[in-house]
Amino acid sequence: MTHMNDYDAGPRQAGRRAYERSPARRVRPWPWLRHFALLLLTLIPGLASAAAPLSLAAVHEGPIGASVSYYQETGDRLVVEQAAAALAADSFRPAAAPILNFGIGARPVWLHFSVVNDTGEPLQRQLTVETTWLDRVEFYVRQDGRTLAMDQAGDSLPFSHRSVDSRHFVFRHSFAPGRSQVFIRVQTPDPMLVPLYLHAPEQARTHATLQQYSYGVLYGFLLALLIYNLMLYAGLGMPRYGLYSLYLGAFLLMNVAYTGHGFRWLWPDSPGWAQWSNPVLMVLYGVAGLVFAMSFLETRRNFPRVHRAVLAYIGAGVGLLGLAALFSSQHFALLVAFSFVTLFTLIMLSLGLLAVRGGMRAARYFLLAAVAAMAGAATTALAVWGYIPTSLWTYRAVDLGMLLDAILLALALTYQFRVGQSERRLAEQLARQDPLTGMNNRRAFTDAARPVWNIARRQGHPLAVVLLDIDCFKRINDSYGHAYGDKVLITVAEVIIDTIRKQDVAARWGGEEFILLLPETGLEEAAALAERLRQAIEAIRLRWGDDIITVTASFGVAGRDVEHSNLDSLISVADKYLYQAKHDGRNRVRYRPVASAA
Repeated sequence: MTHMNDYDAGPRQAGRRAYERSPARRVRPWPWLRHFALLLLTLIPGLASAAAPLSLAAVHEGPIGASVSYYQETGDRLVVEQAAAALAADSFRPAAAPILNFGIGARPVWLHFSVVNDTGEPLQRQLTVETTWLDRVEFYVRQDGRTLAMDQAGDSLPFSHRSVDSRHFVFRHSFAPGRSQVFIRVQTPDPMLVPLYLHAPEQARTHATLQQYSYGVLYGFLLALLIYNLMLYAGLGMPRYGLYSLYLGAFLLMNVAYTGHGFRWLWPDSPGWAQWSNPVLMVLYGVAGLVFAMSFLETRRNFPRVHRAVLAYIGAGVGLLGLAALFSSQHFALLVAFSFVTLFTLIMLSLGLLAVRGGMRAARYFLLAAVAAMAGAATTALAVWGYIPTSLWTYRAVDLGMLLDAILLALALTYQFRVGQSERRLAEQLARQDPLTGMNNRRAFTDAARPVWNIARRQGHPLAVVLLDIDCFKRINDSYGHAYGDKVLITVAEVIIDTIRKQDVAARWGGEEFILLLPETGLEEAAALAERLRQAIEAIRLRWGDDIITVTASFGVAGRDVEHSNLDSLISVADKYLYQAKHDGRNRVRYRPVASAA
């Protein structure tokens, strides 16, 4: 803060002469009419435009915009004396809302309010403009026609030029007893949003601490989510996790830019980037979100036309931003950025609706996330543009919306991963399972039998194989049809599953042939099991119209011994005995080289 006893007469007189030539002076050619209007405003309660002065002894919790009046420059730049003269000439207008909002590209504005210190001693107070992207903010304190103090800040100046280390524009002053006039000049091509707060020192610290905690929670949560998804991307190699991390990272960068944390922490000596960071990072955020959405919803495969349209939209947004940068038009860049992000939220919502209608289950979470993000971003954008009233909730709506968006998208990714795992497990199961009987197929049998064989061979434990084949199965198919033949296969499979032990490995070996691997089982035990199965199958009775159909099967059994160098060799022996059972008349068990009666 710069303090002065007074300005010399030269600038003050020059200011008066400039004011005499200013538009504010020319709009009132009849002084008597102005005095008459002032008299009416004084006599009629509620019509006076001058707001009551703010008492410094009172506590002002919220923004003080309702106590502020403003004057917008229409010609050359005014100095504070000219602004004071315009105030005396009743050129200032009363503000209509607690938070002042003049929109994007507004001309420089002078703000004014009065304060009263009736305590008899100086009072330290802090005036905070809780916007971070204004190019230039000038602060003046006047009393008895003299300018006592002035200060300036803005993101057009390096951060080190600020008199107070704060991401906001903060001005501190010790107000002398009596009535003081506060003037603030604001100039920026960005949205001219001016939330003014007047706090005592301790109150200002509490207010700032609460904001720091809220942003700490937001950044901490999103950063943890970002790191977690990067780890998933590194571990699983799935691009959508990496793109989701990019989306979160883009939002974090955009947020630290427009909240002033970036200028304070990351680029304090780069005022040029501080001015351009908002539009650039807003477009980057939208691009990252759309790229993630296209990957998550698989638009290239599911909605190819929509995929190409979204790519074209991304190209148009980036191209227009490039043109703005080429011609150094920050105002145009901001219009592009706000328009791009506003349409981005609508596109995300449309993609979610399209995917839900297409039957994509994970898209339901995506749609809810898009609704939350759209509501938050649209609310903040409309508030910053000045189309809806600006408050703490409308200004921070994008943060709340993004928090919900991040949570719901994380749930969507988790749900999609679980669905993918279930589908992969089902595909693997179907690849290893006989679709008709539900038993293992040949591939699954080989995978399950190999470790059992290796253990038996290494430890010298007994092991047996049983092969069985349904007798005359071709005749059943020819006589009763393939559907009835399938019923026979299913029934035989059920009998096998009900008869064997849990540790036994059973499979449909092919056609009407089945195989059993019996660990810890000698040849005689295996033959006894085969005999029980033969009898159980022989007892099957299936109805075909008025006829009762019976089924039989032939069995070949082989036990492991030193002659069997591998499992295939053992199966080959069992197959030889099965052939012998068929040759001997079917419906019997064979397991010795010399045939015996069934």
